[in-house]
Amino acid sequence: MTGLEKKLLTWLDQGLINQEQLTAIGQYERRTGKSNSSHWWLYSLLILGSSIISLGIISLIAANWANIPDLVKLGTAFGLLSLLAATTLWQAETDSDYLYDALLTAFIILCLAVIGLIAQVFHLNGHWYNALLLWSAITLPVVLFAHQLFAYFLWSTLFIHAATWGAIALSSGSFSGNNAAQLPALFLLAPLLAAGGYVLTRLSQHLKLFRSSFFFWFQISGLVSLIFIDIIRSGGEMRSFELDWYIPAYIVAAILMTMIASNPAYRPLNKGLLISIILLLLLYFHPFILFDGETRYSFNALQAPGETVNFWTADDIRAPFLTILILFLYATHAGNIGHHRTFNAMTFLIGLRFVILYFQAMGGLAATGVGLILSGLMIIGIAWFWHKSRKRLQHWSEGLHE
Repeated sequence: MTGLEKKLLTWLDQGLINQEQLTAIGQYERRTGKSNSSHWWLYSLLILGSSIISLGIISLIAANWANIPDLVKLGTAFGLLSLLAATTLWQAETDSDYLYDALLTAFIILCLAVIGLIAQVFHLNGHWYNALLLWSAITLPVVLFAHQLFAYFLWSTLFIHAATWGAIALSSGSFSGNNAAQLPALFLLAPLLAAGGYVLTRLSQHLKLFRSSFFFWFQISGLVSLIFIDIIRSGGEMRSFELDWYIPAYIVAAILMTMIASNPAYRPLNKGLLISIILLLLLYFHPFILFDGETRYSFNALQAPGETVNFWTADDIRAPFLTILILFLYATHAGNIGHHRTFNAMTFLIGLRFVILYFQAMGGLAATGVGLILSGLMIIGIAWFWHKSRKRLQHWSEGLHE
């Protein structure tokens, strides 16, 4: 008996559904479940087969590349592109969504290959993100006709990367990819761009199938960004700072906050939480408003004669608390709108950051036997508190209103 069947029987015993509803739900789930299980592997094999064929063609061409005239290269590329486009249009009239999406995905990938070929034949100068931005613009109308989410995910992934690197390159005048000083600007801009794309998909029904992809990259890039800046601040490292590098992030943040404030789908509470998170993230990345890179605290520092470092003003202590505050605000937002998995993940990360903070601040004590005992007890206590309190905290966040 499956988990769904057990739940249906429980609901039937509790009087939540009747026998007719149970039968109808069971028939629907068996029908849709059978359809999904019989096609997901087919779609995967079609994508894999198309990719292997493409690699084989590329290998054959690469082996004889220098002997092929440029006109033949371009003619063959556009011929294949036209043939693939015609096949995709023909397949759109059939009932096979999986084959249609496999062809459409192959078409947009071939579009990127043709852009690279044109640049090679005509010796055009440019960076990889310029090609990806051009590809994103010309393939967006095509991707809108896809039925499955893979094409939307592929487009969103490449667009976010290209837009992030391209914006930083534009603001800094040049970006070769090996300037570590510009990494904070990249890590700040990426989640803001992904969040902007997600909010835009909530405002436009034509872009709704991009929603899950942008939301995925917003959460991943946001978490990576928070970890990055926490390590930088906690480690006392400072980077060379140029205001121009952060201008794209500030512009995107202003647009994003305006979109959030004007979105009727969000409650005033959620608007305030999200805008506060953005402002705190901008403050976190600013090089000298809260952090100077010199004030540090440790257990050993308290034993040093003449040491005047204050626990609450040290960079490596303020950084974790700012991280925890941002996680708490986002957990409250996630719980309030019913994103239970995100809420659980954020509360778990808050507890984990508290544990790491303890070892940061009390590293000397934790190295002793008594310290290890206290550390183990604290970890067990945090785990117990999280397990016992997360449901209560989730209900609290769901009950918050304007």
